[in-house]
Amino acid sequence: MSKRRATAWFRWIVLLALAGAAGWTTWRWGPEYFQPQITVTKVVDGPVVQAFYATGTLQPDREYPIRANNPGALVEVKADKGDRVSLGQALAVVAEDAVQFHFSQAKAERDQKAKLADEKTSPVLADFDARMTSTGELLEIARRQQKRLSDAIERAAAAEADLDRAIDRVRTLVGEFAALKAQRATKKIELDKDLEVAEAALKIAQWNLDRQTVRCPIDSATILTRPLPIGTRINVNDQLMVLADVRPDTLIMRAQVDEEDITRVKLGGSVRMTLYAYENRQFRGTVKKIYEKADPDRRTFEVDVEMSDKDPAFADGMTGELAFIVREKDSARIVPSQAVQSGKVYIVRNGRLTLSDATIGLRSVERTEIATGLTDGESVVISPVLGLAEGTRVRTVFTDPIQAAQLNRPKKQEIFKGGF
Repeated sequence: MSKRRATAWFRWIVLLALAGAAGWTTWRWGPEYFQPQITVTKVVDGPVVQAFYATGTLQPDREYPIRANNPGALVEVKADKGDRVSLGQALAVVAEDAVQFHFSQAKAERDQKAKLADEKTSPVLADFDARMTSTGELLEIARRQQKRLSDAIERAAAAEADLDRAIDRVRTLVGEFAALKAQRATKKIELDKDLEVAEAALKIAQWNLDRQTVRCPIDSATILTRPLPIGTRINVNDQLMVLADVRPDTLIMRAQVDEEDITRVKLGGSVRMTLYAYENRQFRGTVKKIYEKADPDRRTFEVDVEMSDKDPAFADGMTGELAFIVREKDSARIVPSQAVQSGKVYIVRNGRLTLSDATIGLRSVERTEIATGLTDGESVVISPVLGLAEGTRVRTVFTDPIQAAQLNRPKKQEIFKGGF
């Protein structure tokens, strides 16, 4: 046999061996290799919570826009953004020349009316007093004259006509004195009234003058916005700045709850929260207030949550996610929520896809309770089974139950619904 023919036979033998090996491998492993691959995890015991989610923002219970009480020019700013201020502290001055003029005018008029009404300084009352003194002196003289004439008549030294004239003079002076006294009393009442009116006008002018200085309406407040620059021309009710009590222990979480969930919110209800500023940390709170009117654009209701867990680093404007607890169990047989597909739970038994007779209990975004039908440790399918018939042989890839449940957790700053 030639060398060329031997080499050819050797090649054919190698090719036949390789073909045989490939055929045997395909016969032995091919069916399993081409089986559909699905992801499974185990049924475990653990806590489960039925809840629905909302987004929220840490903020003060109320913000106070500080507005100008009168038109004028902003002549002084006494507090800047970030400053802590207290009740009654001056924040800014909005001055108007007319207000100062009216105050000065009212003060001058009040001083004038006070002097006119004062018994010691009033020239009007002094005039009445002088006239009354003069009339009284004349009256005393007339009375002495009347007495002399009366004595003279007894001695037949005077005529009856002279006595009558003396008596008439006394009566006239008595009337004049009484009239002066009444006029003085009337004038005093008028002057007192004018003084009261002037004092009332001065109080109003003082009030308008004081209102030019804008003051803090609450205690322990912080200026949240930068005030308008000095020299700005201000109209009535123009906003100068905004302040609020933003101490960490006073902040509340204000949530936006969808209208389909608002009926499940109860005063005093338990709430669990995660804030984006705190990684892997959970906070607790209770429902403090439910606002009854929905936002017409977003169709959400505001709900205030009182933070039970407080942190010194809390700041106005921090955002997070809230889980409003509806029901919860400390221990239950649970699976990742994606194991429930169209209300059904599939398992893998003896390498085949099987529809279980599991019944569902509490259900949340991450975990679902299996009330009946499954036992701990069974392999539950968590990947989609669309297009796979029951009884189909499948290949499985195992995923840890905790990691599988965490796959359902909403991403940061994502608006979502569901449970905790």
